[in-house]
Amino acid sequence: MDIVLHAFEGVFTVSLMVLAGYYLGSHHWFSEESLNLISKLITKICLPLYMIVNLTETLTHDTVIQMSSGLPVAVSSMIICFIIGQLAVRFAKIPKGRRGVLAAVFFVTNTILIGLPLSTELFGTKCIPFVLVYYMANTVVFWVVAAHIIAVDGTENVPPLFSVQTLKHIVNPPLAGFAIGFTLVMLELHLPHPLLVSFKYMGNMTTPLAMLFIGAVVSNADWSKIHFDRQILLALFGRFVVCPLGIILMAPVIGIPPLMTQVFTIQAAMPAPSVLPVLAKNYGADYEYAATLTVVTTVLAVVVMPFYMWVAS
Repeated sequence: MDIVLHAFEGVFTVSLMVLAGYYLGSHHWFSEESLNLISKLITKICLPLYMIVNLTETLTHDTVIQMSSGLPVAVSSMIICFIIGQLAVRFAKIPKGRRGVLAAVFFVTNTILIGLPLSTELFGTKCIPFVLVYYMANTVVFWVVAAHIIAVDGTENVPPLFSVQTLKHIVNPPLAGFAIGFTLVMLELHLPHPLLVSFKYMGNMTTPLAMLFIGAVVSNADWSKIHFDRQILLALFGRFVVCPLGIILMAPVIGIPPLMTQVFTIQAAMPAPSVLPVLAKNYGADYEYAATLTVVTTVLAVVVMPFYMWVAS
């Protein structure tokens, strides 16, 4: 019961920031350019610095070894969910242009922009190493597998499964922040105090900016065009049932710490990646459908968090 109450408290805290973003967005405080700026500020500056600071303050050699046991759980659950997603798309006879997008929703999530701030609110900074393990697996699987199946479905600019283009997407600023922090930990090096403090100030902007961004995006959505038809419901089933269930089933088989299981479950229940509509548009797939899934899953993710906190416990 205490875990559920704690989850509600964390979700309520996050929801207040999201509601603030929604209010400001509905009153036209944010333009398309300013939302792009906030997104870039989070992913290219605040988040990498946030990772460097928290990794150096929370990780040791022992926790690094403990973290490594989580990769097989994350990767194997994503592979299982990928297979289920492909079967679901085939048997449901989803039209071309939506197949890759819908299948991707079954196994990749918004781990960093939404998942990390929300998990930190729920579990505290001790969860960050586990979030980053899931993030590594999610990033590689997204750009190697999800991007490829969306491109094949859209039939435009299909990249090779393993290419320099794919590698450039995988090696991004958040992952670079993780690599720098991880290296500092392994070499037992510490940032100079002025640098540490400035990094911490900028990194601490990650959560409030991310929540304001989500609220503003939701306020801009045209809900009159969103219909909960069979294709939307199937995507929601994959995002909030199949993907978290994959973690819940795989964790006891491989054997990982309880907190890692909880964090992975929450990460698996995060919304669809915010870059999904951009990717769909770039490859000629149905980007409006991808945008609808992103908005709907973002709203519902906050609602289902207390349930999955209880399940994971």
